[in-house]
Amino acid sequence: MKKVIIISPVYPLRGGIAESTELLYKEYIKKEISCQIISYKLQYPTILFPGKKQTVNNLEKGSLDAISKINSINPISWYCTAKYIASKKPDYVIFRFWNPFFALCLGFIAFFLKKTKKIAWVDNVFPHKKIPFQNMLIRFFIKKMNGFVVMSKSVENDLRSFKIKMPIFKSLHPIYNNFGKILEKSIALKKINISPNYKYILFFGFIRKYKGLDLLLESMSNQKIIDRKIKLIIAGEFYEDEKDYREKIKDLNLTESVHIYDYYINNDDVNKFFCASDLVVQPYLSATQSGISMISFHFNKPVLATNVGGLSEYIKNEENGYLIEPKSNEITRAIIDYFDNNRELDFVNKIKQIKKQYSWSKLVYSFEKINEKI
Repeated sequence: MKKVIIISPVYPLRGGIAESTELLYKEYIKKEISCQIISYKLQYPTILFPGKKQTVNNLEKGSLDAISKINSINPISWYCTAKYIASKKPDYVIFRFWNPFFALCLGFIAFFLKKTKKIAWVDNVFPHKKIPFQNMLIRFFIKKMNGFVVMSKSVENDLRSFKIKMPIFKSLHPIYNNFGKILEKSIALKKINISPNYKYILFFGFIRKYKGLDLLLESMSNQKIIDRKIKLIIAGEFYEDEKDYREKIKDLNLTESVHIYDYYINNDDVNKFFCASDLVVQPYLSATQSGISMISFHFNKPVLATNVGGLSEYIKNEENGYLIEPKSNEITRAIIDYFDNNRELDFVNKIKQIKKQYSWSKLVYSFEKINEKI
């Protein structure tokens, strides 16, 4: 039987990287390919982690062949991890890469695996916030790989800026299908304890500067939005100073127009927020691809996104959502168009038509094909 090992965070570590790795693992098992995940016993040192905690402990997880072996700052663990992988003799190893902080750790593991095929699954080449020596670190990791799988043209272009000669396959980010069933809007609103007498837009996920929440708040203060009884749901943990955002909400007289759930949203609560909303807004200042869009599509929710990075490969303007410039007046215009012109039904029908494009099976196929090529 073919054997694959994935090096990536996974439960009990939290976040989209961990969730999507588990879904890829399950697709390999479904295809009767042996698979194991090697995760981190220390992912980020506490001083470098902007959130409240790195793990979740209230999920009921089924059988998952995963072990936590890697300490991101302990070279001995890197060598031991490589030795363990070599003993398993996998057909290939997938290295999940999203931040150059992990370049030394992953690069040295790959260095010790001289006789093993190594494929990088790259979410981001460059970090959203620059770190010292990042290009040197990225280059060190890249040179240890035999091939790459990316999920947007934007990431592919970033990789090619390093003049690499190894093959690159692009496979669009699959849809997250692990966040529960679709709920009636009235039920979802009741579950998060907000009034059914308003229309709602959703900003979901970690709050960081590059995600453009400031722009969305400015848009929400427009009198045209207020007149239409549209409110904003912010659901996610603040990775920036929460006080600044709350002061802005107060200064813009939005206290009654914004509902804030300032904590990490566990898997079994995600559907409540998406199903309570009419439109998901991603006013990002920079992006590669977005797991939030793929959660939105799972719940048949149109997305209003800014035309940055790779988002245009997922969002088609005025077909399954909006693709606009990152300006508050453009956000306002799109929100008003959506509600005034009753776009929901057309957009939702389009989302239902295209969802099959974003499958975990296609992602596995990309890894299998690149394995054949290297």
